[in-house]
Amino acid sequence: MCGRFINLSKTSSLKKIFNIDSSATKDILSYNISPSQISYIIFKKHTNYIEEAKWGYSFFDKKTNQENNIINSRLESISNKILFKESYYKRKCIIPLNGYYEWCLKDNIKIPFFIHIPPSEPIYLAGIWKYINFKKYDQKVFTIITKKANENISKIHHRMPVVLSQEEAEEYLNDYNSSFLNRSFSSSIESDLDFYSVSKFVNNPFNNSKKCIQITNYQ
Repeated sequence: MCGRFINLSKTSSLKKIFNIDSSATKDILSYNISPSQISYIIFKKHTNYIEEAKWGYSFFDKKTNQENNIINSRLESISNKILFKESYYKRKCIIPLNGYYEWCLKDNIKIPFFIHIPPSEPIYLAGIWKYINFKKYDQKVFTIITKKANENISKIHHRMPVVLSQEEAEEYLNDYNSSFLNRSFSSSIESDLDFYSVSKFVNNPFNNSKKCIQITNYQ
């Protein structure tokens, strides 16, 4: 899955990469972006746009009488789930980042790992978005699409986000028939992903510094 990520890419750089002419969006640089926080998404409406969006789709669960926040959508079922289906066909997006965190359970202890393409190169995740309130066309929210982890990442977790190269990201945004991603999709950059353990400092979503990605060896 994907529960935290970092973004070190400025909007000025992203606009050049994806040929974006939209109005300025403030930089959201962070070593610890967590669910319900604001980050960038890039989406296409005749041309490419970059805008702020909140991480997670919220819905009210009548069974538990609680509001839930869904941050990931499964590639295997995204085209069938009521909560995600319309967004997948009509509102695709990519999420720029420089790496993400995953927790591995070892001896009943959750150990955080940082997964990236050294040295924290820009990568893009496949996602979907929608408005919180379509009547007002107000704030956008997004989820990250996940899939079964490849052999390397499965050493940490059985799920992973759908990572994309720049070229694949462009293809995904232009995929009007929703045929680009399939259950066996594997990015050309997946084999470049590497990981190492980091401090539990990252567990606190209010901690936001380079210390989050410092190597820590657990004995």
